[in-house]
Amino acid sequence: MKSNKIIFAAFFALVFALGSFSVVSAQDTMNKDGMMKDDKMMEDKRPVVAIIAAEWCPYCKRIDPVVKEVMAAYSEKLNFVMFDVTNETTKAAAMETAKKLGLSEFFDEYKGKPSTVAILKDKKVVFKTSNNGNKSDYEKAFDKALK
Repeated sequence: MKSNKIIFAAFFALVFALGSFSVVSAQDTMNKDGMMKDDKMMEDKRPVVAIIAAEWCPYCKRIDPVVKEVMAAYSEKLNFVMFDVTNETTKAAAMETAKKLGLSEFFDEYKGKPSTVAILKDKKVVFKTSNNGNKSDYEKAFDKALK
């Protein structure tokens, strides 16, 4: 059980350090952590994949390997944002990020539903799933969102 917590914590660290937002090559679009600046993400027309997750969520742990895999495969095509709702501190930080990205309504609706993964185009949900560990479901939805 302890190793699962370590793996999940490592995943969150990796996502927040490297993959919360898709990485682009232009230096002026990146913050000091290597993530796309919020204002640049708002200007970017690529769909946003929003993930609601919490360290204590068993479903988040179950879908973690699949989410990591599809994030890696689609990081150049989609923007990813992880909303950590593990505790009140992380939830408040996630709420601030949601506000900056214009996703407050989405966050308010789903902040109590960890393991939710949604695709938003023009800030409208075009795909949403919860507790879903099926990689092909994500691939189909991501490909459809990119059309």
